[in-house]
Amino acid sequence: MPDPYTNPDAQAASTIQAMMTRLEERGRHIGFSRMIAKYVANLPKQKPLVVLDLGCGTGVVTRQLDKVLHPDSTLHGADVSSELLKEAARLAGDSRIKWDYLSAGVLPYPDQYFDAIIMHTLLSHVPDPVCILAEARRVLRPDGQLIVFDADHASTTYAQPDYETTRCVDFLLTSAIATHPDICRRLPTLLKQAGYELTAHDAEVISECGKGDYWLSSVQGFSRLIPTLGILTPAEADAWSRHMMESHEDGTFFAAGAFYTFYAKPS
Repeated sequence: MPDPYTNPDAQAASTIQAMMTRLEERGRHIGFSRMIAKYVANLPKQKPLVVLDLGCGTGVVTRQLDKVLHPDSTLHGADVSSELLKEAARLAGDSRIKWDYLSAGVLPYPDQYFDAIIMHTLLSHVPDPVCILAEARRVLRPDGQLIVFDADHASTTYAQPDYETTRCVDFLLTSAIATHPDICRRLPTLLKQAGYELTAHDAEVISECGKGDYWLSSVQGFSRLIPTLGILTPAEADAWSRHMMESHEDGTFFAAGAFYTFYAKPS
């Protein structure tokens, strides 16, 4: 089954709700929110900016930008999902954010319009990352900044009773929820192909041993998505989630994953 995040509106209502819940849960986690705050802090606050949060989802990052950008800044949150945008607008309430629905293809903005573009967990889900990067370059000013944040899904692991099961289920789960599980490893090359110069990068690991928190929430999110994704049999799905929950309860839980932020400018 294709990555459900590529076209959320094509999913069942229960799947969309599970996606919304997970986006907001992880956005509230102290480790995840710290990573967002770190790259948001890289944007200048002393002058008005025109900023695009491309693939904004429920607006976790967009709302953070709204809090810290110069009061005269213009802020766009854009997504291909009308359902996620409706939830984003509801959660943001009365704000200056412009919520833009996108169709596939050309972005609905003029050339060299934005001072900064943020892609937060977007490129791992799109069919053609270079196409998105190139189109973003068109609407980014020559002195503008691109910030790409994503998970290295290929490194995400949830410990199971034996190595073979761990590797097998890790691969099935991460491949099901990311079109490009290895996107972070490819980004230096993809950025160059799309006409950017990579200027810096950050990397962080969220690992949990003994008890789960961020990754326990991920397990619960997967438990809601697995029946729709159809990548495990009901018995396999039950065994996987039961082991993760029981290991949390008895203090033997282990799960980990790496996250990368790439900073780039038009070359």
